Amino acid sequence: MSWAAISSLQNFVFLNTSSFNYFASTSGLPLSVKTVSNGRVLYKLDSKEVTIDDGGYLIVNNKQPYSIEIASPTLAESFVVRFPDGWSDEIYRCLTTSADELLFAPEGEKRCNFFEKYTPHDSAISPRVRALRTKFKAGGIPDDAWLEEHLRSLLYSMWKSQRELQKSICRIPALRSSTRHELWKRILRGRDFLHSRCSSKITLSDAARVACLSPFHFLRSFHAAFDLTPHQYLTQCRLNRAKFLLARTDLPITDIAFDSGFVTAASFSTTFRNAMNCSPRSWREARQHVPPQNRNIRKELLRARL
Repeated sequence: MSWAAISSLQNFVFLNTSSFNYFASTSGLPLSVKTVSNGRVLYKLDSKEVTIDDGGYLIVNNKQPYSIEIASPTLAESFVVRFPDGWSDEIYRCLTTSADELLFAPEGEKRCNFFEKYTPHDSAISPRVRALRTKFKAGGIPDDAWLEEHLRSLLYSMWKSQRELQKSICRIPALRSSTRHELWKRILRGRDFLHSRCSSKITLSDAARVACLSPFHFLRSFHAAFDLTPHQYLTQCRLNRAKFLLARTDLPITDIAFDSGFVTAASFSTTFRNAMNCSPRSWREARQHVPPQNRNIRKELLRARL
């Protein structure tokens, strides 16, 4: 790619880096969508921990302070799409204001933030981000006009997805809307903690404490929101981590079991077989493709055995 050909807008919008070890903090940057491939990246936002990996993305609001940490045995690649100030607010206003008012007052201020959480890849936002990443890495973005249209379309998809979350919030067992929204935020904090710490030994009480709820209140609300118990979700996260390592590395299965958070290799094999209807070894043989950058795994960055 010819970096001289990249416009100031493209240079502002895209951030693409790779690292095994990295740490940085900021007092706040523009609204962004953050994705990762070939590893995991930990973000700390206020009192929350959110880890993103190949399976999902994170939206960080404008001027939100955060820190980023990478300690990955594989070369984790971070791809970030940032949005100029005011674009998101303009789209939100268009979606929530009457056509008559928009005609007589095309400009105005109406702000709303996104939920900052780990979101599994979906059919609305993820394909648009992947398409931008592919175009950017290939040097195929034609001009700023094309880029602006695609960024605004991405923002529109982000707001539509945000509105869909209201259906999940309505399943929370509480009478008042404000209570349901507060519970939803706390459950998300606990769920993101489970996802971020899936390689460690954690309990229901640990996640409930992070969510500032009693263990049973967290358990009941979590199940109502996601139709999974916290332990089922934690097991799902651990299996997803194991599948990534099985498919993308040559690590021994025992090392993969421990790095994914399983107490023993035997418990890993049993859980994997029950979920996937085959052994970890068979699953690996059918799907393994190890990219060159993953052939020299930095084992010192694997999780310590529990």
